[in-house]
Amino acid sequence: MKLTLLGMYGPFPASGKGCSSYLIEDGDTRILLDCGSGSLSKCRDIFPDLPLRLDAIVLSHMHADHAGEIHLFRYMAEFGKLNTPVKLFSPETDNLQYPVFETVRTYDGMQTTIGSLTLGFVAVQHAVPTMGIRITDSGGHSIFYTGDTGWFDGLVTAAQGADLLLADACLRDESNEKALKNHMTVAQVLSLRQKAGCNAAVLTHLYDDGTEYPAIIDRRCIYAVEGSVFEIISHDTK
Repeated sequence: MKLTLLGMYGPFPASGKGCSSYLIEDGDTRILLDCGSGSLSKCRDIFPDLPLRLDAIVLSHMHADHAGEIHLFRYMAEFGKLNTPVKLFSPETDNLQYPVFETVRTYDGMQTTIGSLTLGFVAVQHAVPTMGIRITDSGGHSIFYTGDTGWFDGLVTAAQGADLLLADACLRDESNEKALKNHMTVAQVLSLRQKAGCNAAVLTHLYDDGTEYPAIIDRRCIYAVEGSVFEIISHDTK
């Protein structure tokens, strides 16, 4: 299973960068996980042949920095440049009912299979309905994506044993009490990785406050870098 970081900023992108969007590939299976700004052009860079083939688009929630380009994918499909119908999963579906999409509302505890991958959904703590998502391949290797969430104890169970934790680390510290209800700090993500026994963590949904993020926090935790590719393999002792 392969993860490509198409964009990793929120709630708005840094100059020349994109918001939250991730490509999951496993053999012939292709899943777009969130589609913030820049996601469509990045997909076309990777897959220049048209019509573009995606097995599914999976939205963690409907905030614009995670779902802002879903209607661009709709237009592309309506022009015959994206395979249809494309499966579309979201916790809110009222504004996504188009013939080019096979739209499915996600819910806490839901599981589904897309190609060679199994997806499990868990409700997380955010301002709108939001799902954390575990993606597991046929060999049992897994990614747990937190979506946007504040800390709650159930995250440890949801992320338990994941080979890669892809986590909202929007906050550098705990100085913004209001934001803490909806997002995690870097320290909280590091704690989550350790408590859940995840092999490694990639900190994403970064806030552009004008300062640079270091490339590496420790040997098991790194900040997201646009264009990075991760091969998910069996994990060792946590």
